[in-house]
Amino acid sequence: MAILVVVAASVRAVAAQAVDILRDVGIDQHLDTQLPLDLKFHDETGATVKLGDYFTDQPVVLILAYYRCPMLCTQVLNGVVDSARQMDFEIGKQFRVVTISFDPREGPELAARKKETYAAAYGRDGAKSDWHFLTGDEDSIARLAKAVGFRYVYDAARDQYAHGSGIMVATPSGRLSHYFLGIDYPSRDLRLALVEASQGQIGSPVDRLLLLCYHYDPATGKYSAATMTFVRIAGGITVLLIGVPIARAWRREWRKSERIATSAG
Repeated sequence: MAILVVVAASVRAVAAQAVDILRDVGIDQHLDTQLPLDLKFHDETGATVKLGDYFTDQPVVLILAYYRCPMLCTQVLNGVVDSARQMDFEIGKQFRVVTISFDPREGPELAARKKETYAAAYGRDGAKSDWHFLTGDEDSIARLAKAVGFRYVYDAARDQYAHGSGIMVATPSGRLSHYFLGIDYPSRDLRLALVEASQGQIGSPVDRLLLLCYHYDPATGKYSAATMTFVRIAGGITVLLIGVPIARAWRREWRKSERIATSAG
């Protein structure tokens, strides 16, 4: 009986600890927040870089993921690869990807191995030059995580981090424009987010039409149909499809009547 009491108490203590950890974990959307571009990190070669080095002329997909993560961070990175491979936009041509470890113990050597893995998985040359894997000190990581609303907790008992899953899209000037939560990022939604974040610098007329028909919902981190806008556009197209033939028929009749009148005169 005494053993059972001790076990029950241990279970309750573990459960309480888990609840405390999860309470401090999550992703708060800080839309339109300016990223602290002065923060310093290390790239895959060990060189010191500024976050602002990657925010110049293209929108950026920003990922916070630690490289030794046994499961969730890998799923996030896999989700980005899957989505990027389905788009005709290419890393390095229309957008960049910046992945930053939030474990200050990780260094450039581990980041380089991760980059090699995901550049190979993406399978296009742009990932080698424009998908970056960074590491940094605790202060820089904490400042960035606070700016983007990424809350995580280190679990010393398991030597792991409890954290949420998701990615962010930022404008070329470093303002947060979109969040995608979870581990699945539909390529259509990610493409539209990049078009919006680029402020019209990338994308086609079709993309801009789709942005009229769909709107970004921060609550779900997805694009949903803007029904009334779609109805108005569809109505306008219908009017054109019906009106043009009628106008042509009316014009033919008018010309016919003109010819008859001229002949009679």
